[in-house]
Amino acid sequence: MGTTVKLLIAVIKMAAKWGDRIIRLQEIVSKLTNNTYFPTGWTAGSLTQAQFGLDVTAFLTSVTNVKNRVAGAVGARNSAWTKIKADLMLILTMVQDKANANEGIAEAIIGSVGFFVRNNGGARKKQNGAHNTEVLGTITLTADGTGPHEWEMSKDMVTVINLPATTTAQTQVTGLNTGDVWYVRNRKVNSKKKTYNWCNWIMIKIGAGGKNLGGGGGGGTHSTAGDLPTA
Repeated sequence: MGTTVKLLIAVIKMAAKWGDRIIRLQEIVSKLTNNTYFPTGWTAGSLTQAQFGLDVTAFLTSVTNVKNRVAGAVGARNSAWTKIKADLMLILTMVQDKANANEGIAEAIIGSVGFFVRNNGGARKKQNGAHNTEVLGTITLTADGTGPHEWEMSKDMVTVINLPATTTAQTQVTGLNTGDVWYVRNRKVNSKKKTYNWCNWIMIKIGAGGKNLGGGGGGGTHSTAGDLPTA
């Protein structure tokens, strides 16, 4: 039976006061600009990065108009806030999907946009994966099973480097150069030295210490063949 890991769930956590909401939105806009995991020009469902910026600007203007007692400003502000909430839910889905697809760096992905993380009570089968660690040039490799595993890495998926076998479904590789792209894979070996098929190659770009720049993702399995205030 494969090991399981709890999913990390993205949470927005929006303040109740209008002024604090402005600060929070400005933070999210800033973090979604030149983001490592969501390149410039990102889209979240039907929402574009440019449109989100326009919607936030419209909301900021509406809050200012309320302070200046402009006629009809309260209704305009509430409508702008409704639009912002819809935008944030689209962004939340985009972030959650990316985090789910890259479990090894899910927390970094969620935090990169200014969202918060909570553990879900449910569990999910752990996948084959590779991700950067906070140690420069060190990556962690994981497998979808338990027990002894063999590991390989390659620059071109042709010339292969054999890594030390392990008695568990996880290992680390150190001394790698930042910016290099590697392919890694693993296969399960049982106690009787019965071997399984190699999983699919997993690509990872070596990150700079505490920032995960790439990686995550999975191959196939082994075989013998956020709440928002309403107003």
